[in-house]
Amino acid sequence: MEIRPFTLPAGPDRTIRAALGVPRSTTRDGVLILAHGANNNMDHPLLKGLHESLARAGLVTVRFNFPYAEAGRKWPDPDEALEGIFRLVLEYVAQMDEFKGLALYLGGKSMGARLAAQIVAKDVGASGLVFLGYPLHAPGKPEKLRDQPLYELPCPALFIEGARDPFCRMDLLGKVLGQMPVRSDLHVLPGLGHSFESGGHGMAPEVLAQINRVILGWLDSL
Repeated sequence: MEIRPFTLPAGPDRTIRAALGVPRSTTRDGVLILAHGANNNMDHPLLKGLHESLARAGLVTVRFNFPYAEAGRKWPDPDEALEGIFRLVLEYVAQMDEFKGLALYLGGKSMGARLAAQIVAKDVGASGLVFLGYPLHAPGKPEKLRDQPLYELPCPALFIEGARDPFCRMDLLGKVLGQMPVRSDLHVLPGLGHSFESGGHGMAPEVLAQINRVILGWLDSL
């Protein structure tokens, strides 16, 4: 497996970092592009770990920074600007002759998952979506669901959720999944929070390994 860092122009005098995870042998026939969450960047342990482990398993992977994260700013740009960067990365990967013909999968952590859903619901073609901690609602505000793009998806979706995630009540997610027009699968991580942490500790290595297996198994089932 090879990690290939690269940069992309993201406006006047501004670039973003990104990285390709290229398997020694592309056995999974796909490219998975993962976007980061609102309060982290492409080097978040979950994204970096999956980027590398999935590539070792034969899946081409991509992770990247949104411009605000690249600049070290705390607050994300408006959705329209973030979606534009996501599309920029997609277009770059799609133009690479090396990966022509591979199925395209999109996903991300929290905000990145929501943005992936939004652009695919609008017009971006994808073979599937991988949501890592989909932020169905803000903590303490379950009455304001961020569910509308999910009802407009044209492709299967995998939700991997911590059972104690304050951004996603499981009973509400269950109702949403029942109304989605496409295949939707849910894998719940018992006792874990929004970033798949347990208590005051970070994500355990075995959790990353489990998520890796779930994603690969789901892709094989499509």
